[in-house]
Amino acid sequence: MSVSDPLIKDVKSCVQQFLNLNFTSTPITDNNFYFILFCQTLEKIFNKGLIRQQNTKYFNRIIDPYAWMVSISREKGTTILTYRNCVDCVREKKEIYSNEGRFRYLVKICLLKKCLQVSLECLIDSQIAHLLYSPNSILGDEILIEIFLSVIRQVSKIEFSLDLNNCSFLDYSWYIPEILTIELVPCKALGVTVSFSGNKAVIVNVESNGVVGESNKVKLGDVLDSLNGVHIDSSCKGKLSSIMRSNRNKPIIMKVAKINFEGSGEIYKPIEQLIKDMKLNLDLKKSENSISSTRVNSDKKMNIYGYHVKYLAEVDVGTLGNVKQVQKAIKCILDNHVNDVKSVSRIDKDVSFEIGEIALKIRDKISGEMILDHPYMKISACGNLPLHPTIFGYCAGKENCDVAKEFHCHLFESSFDDADTILQSIGQGFHRTHYAV
Repeated sequence: MSVSDPLIKDVKSCVQQFLNLNFTSTPITDNNFYFILFCQTLEKIFNKGLIRQQNTKYFNRIIDPYAWMVSISREKGTTILTYRNCVDCVREKKEIYSNEGRFRYLVKICLLKKCLQVSLECLIDSQIAHLLYSPNSILGDEILIEIFLSVIRQVSKIEFSLDLNNCSFLDYSWYIPEILTIELVPCKALGVTVSFSGNKAVIVNVESNGVVGESNKVKLGDVLDSLNGVHIDSSCKGKLSSIMRSNRNKPIIMKVAKINFEGSGEIYKPIEQLIKDMKLNLDLKKSENSISSTRVNSDKKMNIYGYHVKYLAEVDVGTLGNVKQVQKAIKCILDNHVNDVKSVSRIDKDVSFEIGEIALKIRDKISGEMILDHPYMKISACGNLPLHPTIFGYCAGKENCDVAKEFHCHLFESSFDDADTILQSIGQGFHRTHYAV
């Protein structure tokens, strides 16, 4: 059996580079090329040959490297006290959501505390490596794990300069973004709009005359990481304004993960992927504070004047704004059953139906005059009837749809293809709802 492995050789090469950097007093930071390579290789080793289905006294579920590293820390013995404290620190990090991200943070903190080797020593001493890893893996082979442990023990002699506070993107990558901390004067509104992609609040609009816009430090595509000490994630939808007001009459502290690295201008790839997932057409190489209303990879592009449709009617549907109310409103105008709803206002006007990233805008086709302007937060539902696919509509409240008590359904008629595309686009708008702060 071979007593070497290419992954161990890669780790050894990185350790030698670390020693050289320490000798020249060059700091080894989070985004150092060799540090990233070391961490990525380490993650491959910890995952290679892992038997994920476990049913032992240690595990009763599908496991990953982080899971067994946490279980190992519960073993008795004062020698792992520092390691146990590292595990506890990871548990306290609310910014990390996946075990993959927690594993990465645990590795980083163990490197700083010089105790990463403890996890491997405990794995060997507990004699459970064969339960966790297949024999053809590094950690499942008695000889290879000892060789790997000797290399990791060398790492405990190396000094690292890591930023443990910058951890909110470890779920996505070992690379970390630049974090900008801005202190702003007390105000009622920051003048920015964010859209959530997964757990991240991507900034999609910055008002030039707003408090943030005047600082000229935030650009489109940046991610709002925290506000007044509160980490911003999808649980904060609709709560950003109240978070901002939590420290009334005090300076507002805003942390932003930058989409570009200062100096090089290089794009931070995880944020770039977030923007692609949102299907926003944002030129990441530019810093203009605007986003095109055209969606990336759209099969049918919309020109600046939007889709040409006929605005049929506005129907007062009462206190409910669901899809059934849209369908009821359509039946109402088709069958002239006006008694089924509160009121009907016939419009019958040719309009331009503009689908923006923040709102739907309806303009007079000839004059360009704005008729309707509904942010997605006020739109509760959209739909049509299968028997009449060219007639569609959406319900909107006078306030945000989660608190609105009155809803009006706006009905339109278009070609079959356009109607289908418009409804799909409105549906996408629901998923990327924007929130102003």
